[in-house]
Formats: sequence, C-alpha cells, structure tokens
Amino acid sequence: MKYLQLLAILGTLLIGLPASSMAANGAVETQITPEDKTALPLVNGEIRKVDASSGKITIKHDEIPNFGMPAMTMLFKAGDPAMLDQFKAGDKVKFSVNKVGGALTIVSLELVDL
Repeated sequence: MKYLQLLAILGTLLIGLPASSMAANGAVETQITPEDKTALPLVNGEIRKVDASSGKITIKHDEIPNFGMPAMTMLFKAGDPAMLDQFKAGDKVKFSVNKVGGALTIVSLELVDL
C-alpha cells in the first residue's frame, strides 16, 4: 500500500514539474515568475528602435543566458508602456527579458551611465 502511495506521489511530481522547453531556434526557455524578476540576468544592449504604436522595442543585445539566446538584434514587447516614452534609439541599456503571455517581454530596462 505504501509503495503505491509513493509511486502515485512520484508520478504526480514528475508530471507536475515544469520542464524547460526548446524554442524553435533550439534555445532553452526558463520561465520566471514576476516575483522573481530580480533573479533575471541583466543584459547589455543598445536600443535600435522604439515603436510606440506596436508597444515594442528593438534592441541589439549581448547573450540572454536565461533563454540560451546568442547576441543579436531583435524585437521585444515592452512590459511597461512607460518604457516607450523614456527611451530612444541609440540609448545604451541593461535589460531583463522573460516570457510573458507567450511573448518575449522586457521586464526591466535601465539606462547605462557612460
């Protein structure tokens, strides 16, 4: 009887554990809850474009380790609409990104002092 209970518990744990998924480009995705934003790595980048009408920011960035993503230039959803007014093309920034609602989203963005 105890063996069956233990087996049931282990099966539930294995099924319920969130597994890292592989993105289309082979990058490993790591989901972090909003409470864990401070655990996200800060990534260096340079803003290339701010598109307020779409709510997105294009950033040329270094590697994003929590997604196993190499350095590149890409479009991100702005997590806070205020980001769209506070930053402009050419700004050097540090930012954190997480997957929110299925989209790669900037959850923190700060200007780098030169």
